[in-house]
Amino acid sequence: MLQMDLGMRSFVVLVALISILETGNSTDCKNEPRCQISRVYGMRAADCSDRKFKYFPQCIRSDIEVIDLAMNRIRKLRFADLERYRNLKALYLQDNALAKLEEDTFDGLDDLTGLDISGASHVKIPPNIFRLPSLQTLYLSQQMNSNIVEVLETTKPITCPLVHLDISYSEIERLPEMGLLPTLVKYNVSGNNLFELGVKHFSGLCGLRHLITENVSLSLTKPCECWNTNRWLISKGFKDPPFDCQLKDNLCEEVPFNSSDKENYEKCSILLGEIARRSLLKKVLLPLATVMLVILLCIFCYFRRRRRYLEQPSYRIPAEEESMNSLPLKKIENS
Repeated sequence: MLQMDLGMRSFVVLVALISILETGNSTDCKNEPRCQISRVYGMRAADCSDRKFKYFPQCIRSDIEVIDLAMNRIRKLRFADLERYRNLKALYLQDNALAKLEEDTFDGLDDLTGLDISGASHVKIPPNIFRLPSLQTLYLSQQMNSNIVEVLETTKPITCPLVHLDISYSEIERLPEMGLLPTLVKYNVSGNNLFELGVKHFSGLCGLRHLITENVSLSLTKPCECWNTNRWLISKGFKDPPFDCQLKDNLCEEVPFNSSDKENYEKCSILLGEIARRSLLKKVLLPLATVMLVILLCIFCYFRRRRRYLEQPSYRIPAEEESMNSLPLKKIENS
């Protein structure tokens, strides 16, 4: 009897604790600033911008795909903050003065294609960002005293399919050597004061088509490296020199490009060709093969049914039945 009383008391205490926790959660959600839910390009989106959030919201529906938290007061972001939002495709955190991102903050966000953490004060970029399987657009502008160059170089090879990278106005003194990154098409390095610039910073970017260099100031120990870099980029498809070297062309000697830079570009081109073939296979050939298979199955089913129909035994009336059926007619004719 005593054991039953203890068990009953434990059960009551457990129920009370659950009730307290649920009440606390509901109170938190009541006090949490409200986000406006809508649809953006067919995706569920939450506009939480400029609402004085001090922490990542936890009361938005868990199947949300886009969250805009720009211009808030969030200073720290952890894996636990994003754990319930596994369907995120775009996350905007610019102008939050982020000071801490844990190493595994973005782990598990396999569908994330766009991330903006511009305007962070002294945040260290976690390397895992560059391993997200779907990340295509990354804004890292206005990252004061950050580790952008170091993390981009130490994470090589970058495995995320990065298409657009923005590291503008981040007080970096040299561009990162990112290795082979054939998917990168748009690269913004505006507003930085560069003390080093060379072909090596672009030799692994064979897919690059848009290089934004507005307000870039150059304080190079070898000024002709700027001219040589422009010459390389023009040879790879750029119409105008991207960098303002502020020196006349005839002051620099035209030297052959480094063999390692040529080798990097060739390796990058091979990778880009493989990516293009896989993309063609995924977008065109696989759907076409599926359609052809469906058509062949329909044709097969049609001829199979037709064959069965033609092979059905035709029913013939026996001669005795034919004679019996014809007797009444003869009698009628005789009458």
